[in-house]
Amino acid sequence: MRILKFVMFNRFVKMYLQNNFSLLEWNKRFKSIILEMWNIPVIFFPILIISMIPKIIFGNPNQANFELTNYLFLIPFNLMMVALINKDFFGGQSIVHRHLGYKVVEVKTNEEASKLKCMLRNVTAPLWIIEVVFLLVNPKRRLGDIIAGTCLIEIEATDPELILTEIKNAKFDYEVKLTLLISIIWSIIFTLLFDPNVRPW
Repeated sequence: MRILKFVMFNRFVKMYLQNNFSLLEWNKRFKSIILEMWNIPVIFFPILIISMIPKIIFGNPNQANFELTNYLFLIPFNLMMVALINKDFFGGQSIVHRHLGYKVVEVKTNEEASKLKCMLRNVTAPLWIIEVVFLLVNPKRRLGDIIAGTCLIEIEATDPELILTEIKNAKFDYEVKLTLLISIIWSIIFTLLFDPNVRPW
């Protein structure tokens, strides 16, 4: 748990979360989506940099280990994508949502959204430019919310580090396993669609 705490809440990540981003102060919801889109990459940034070292060493396509380094880089990249679409996994609140005071709920019942719905609302996260356009039209629901039948409600902000306790006490029931399986399949499809270097065809 100490390693996870260091990865998720090191000084670099805390600096990012606590930055005022004065240009985004005019709209709290807009600020939320921008912080959300970059929070997971900020957490994974050191891991991605380290995983790029073999790519730099074997960067020449003529070298024997070039393809292997491409595939090795996909491991942390896909883990990052899985983390990105499951950022609201615990209690319908990502780290940023806890920091700003938001929660993902089902639009019809106003109750906490299931893990599966929280994941579904984030499958469009890489299309953040489209999501921003949706937010400008409807600040309460972005494209992912419309797909998943969810919305964000404002609640009291809490300490983001409390998510570590929820992670520690998590139980791997059927819904959790299904959500993670779909997430992994989605990240593989996403990689195949957007990275021609790893396509088998």
